Amino acid sequence: MQWCGAVLGLVMLPRLILAAELPLAACAWVRAENDTAGSGFLVDVDNRLLVTCRHVVGERQKVDVFFPWYQHGQLRSERRDYLRNRDWLRAQKLLVTGTVQTVVEELDVAVLKLDSLPTQARAIAWAAGPLSVGETVVVVGNRLDLDTLWNVTTGPVRTCGRLADGYFWRGQKLAVGAPVVIGQLPIEEGDSGGPVFNRRGELVGMACALRRHSPLAAILVTGEAIQRCVPAKSPTGAKVQRPPSPPIVESLWRAVVWVKPTATNVHLAGVLIDKHWVLTCAQGLKVGDRVGIALPRRDREHWVSERKAYQDPLELCLHGSWRRGTIVACDPHRELALLRLDSAHPAMKPLQLATALPQPGDELHLMNHPAGLEFAWVYASGSVRQRGKLALNFGDSAQRVGVMVCQLPAQRNSPGGPILNSQGELVGILAPREGPQMVAYCATTEEIRDFLDAVWLHQPPRTLAGLQARVTALPARCQSLLAQAVALRAEEHHRAGRLAEAKRDCAAALALDPGCLRARLCRVKLLPPDDVLSELDTAIEQGPFDRNLLLRRAYAAMTVNDTRKARSDLERILDVYPADAEARQQLVGVLLRLGEDTKAAAAVRDTLRADAQRLAAVAADLVKQSEALQKRFPDSATIAADWLRQALEAAHQGTSEPPARRQIAAILHAAAHAKTPADRLQILREGVQKLAMD
Repeated sequence: MQWCGAVLGLVMLPRLILAAELPLAACAWVRAENDTAGSGFLVDVDNRLLVTCRHVVGERQKVDVFFPWYQHGQLRSERRDYLRNRDWLRAQKLLVTGTVQTVVEELDVAVLKLDSLPTQARAIAWAAGPLSVGETVVVVGNRLDLDTLWNVTTGPVRTCGRLADGYFWRGQKLAVGAPVVIGQLPIEEGDSGGPVFNRRGELVGMACALRRHSPLAAILVTGEAIQRCVPAKSPTGAKVQRPPSPPIVESLWRAVVWVKPTATNVHLAGVLIDKHWVLTCAQGLKVGDRVGIALPRRDREHWVSERKAYQDPLELCLHGSWRRGTIVACDPHRELALLRLDSAHPAMKPLQLATALPQPGDELHLMNHPAGLEFAWVYASGSVRQRGKLALNFGDSAQRVGVMVCQLPAQRNSPGGPILNSQGELVGILAPREGPQMVAYCATTEEIRDFLDAVWLHQPPRTLAGLQARVTALPARCQSLLAQAVALRAEEHHRAGRLAEAKRDCAAALALDPGCLRARLCRVKLLPPDDVLSELDTAIEQGPFDRNLLLRRAYAAMTVNDTRKARSDLERILDVYPADAEARQQLVGVLLRLGEDTKAAAAVRDTLRADAQRLAAVAADLVKQSEALQKRFPDSATIAADWLRQALEAAHQGTSEPPARRQIAAILHAAAHAKTPADRLQILREGVQKLAMD
């Protein structure tokens, strides 16, 4: 059960408010005897209303509610003292009965009506505005694995958004779609229902649960959502906008990217260190590969953290939140990789590499995309534990490098996030190596600087190793440039019809540089059809990623009915170029041939989303596909008609052109009133043919 989970380790946090300043008079310990226990807080003294988590009260209609007990001016915090003195506490109204009045499962909230209140009880003060990422909060709770009550837990806000998946409680899902804050808080079962306060002691949320698969990710339902359950009381003061995040958090938002967001096994972050350059972790990357990169999105005045906003790469591409990157260098020993972006983004701001090494105990800040959370661009704070020469990988070939050991939440499958010092300077890249109790690793800034010096060949060297790298790379660069020149001459021979000369130059170019794409593409044009697929296989295996080669091989694979290879190549293109309308259009026929009609229709929609001007070409393909289906199933007009209907419905969703939408709607309307499947097929085909000619 994913309740408020235990994660050991301290975080470096600024002073919040003193324990004496906390509104403990509003805090409560809620017990459903022999069943569950948690925390709660008073929201209305006049009506004696208290709020806790729905899962704390369970199926009970009545529960015990304890309030803080002071003796000689000192707070009694030992749990056993409260349990041993229940009769006396009840006489003092420090133990009262609460009756469940309202349950709101979509927020995991329960509102209790208390039979009485102690004289010192006070209602919480509502915060006038929402929290921002990086802001520090405090929870007052009663975790079950401690012998004390009224425990104070502090930590920063990691992200804000809606909890898409909710969490399970006794086979039932709670808080699905609830507005929440994710806090870096080591809370545990028993803290559920605990009030969350800001710096001013105002209520900003309630502790509810924790994503146990993501270290230090406490789920806090927002105060604004809770307030809707008790509408009689309003926040003090006027509503205010979400306050700006601390400068370090804002700089992280403007520099952190998501590398390969379509990958399902690794949630790889990266950081902009120059307008065209991204530094990340080497895990799963290969020099020469092309990858898609998602940039953070903004909704008015705040950044969007929910992962669902990044699930559609085509949408990101159409709205400018997508870039393509080429992997220029990888160092598996330092766990570093360097990517070059095709284009810069004006809103993104690179981070500067720190000039000094952090010392043990120094403050650190991280942003990455943790697994096990419905959120990306998640912030965390921590500190330096130590530095030393360590191996970031395991095995006989692992080399020891300069490493910083950090106190940060880390996961093996969520590396690449930038680690900053208190000045907002880059001091490390989160490595995939992880340890228990919030142990994270990264190569030191000296290692990063040496790595960049050896691979950033466009800049003057700063070390002897950097100079050696430039000298070593010079012959290969010269050969590559010469191969490009020879391949260019081969293309000129081909255009002029001098095929023998073209073949000779292609061979010469590939002898100089086996990865010369220009020579490979030219050679493909010179080969007989039966040899094309084999040549394309060799070119793709030996050379770097190339969209044109993959697209050509997809076409060639379809001619020999290798639909799975064609699908793989087209999807590989779309992972990098989501708005490639030609690849999407080709994918329609591939998926249809594989019998995946629903996905084929989605490809029709996405083709037109990517390029509304391709409607005529798509319609022409649909005509051919319907004819092919009719030949395969001559006794059933329904199959071809159903495909055309499904494809046209998808086209109506995909196209943004009003005339085309009206025309498609008219075709579908006419077909819906056909008397027989054959009539429906004829109406649809005639309509699609007209679209193809327009």
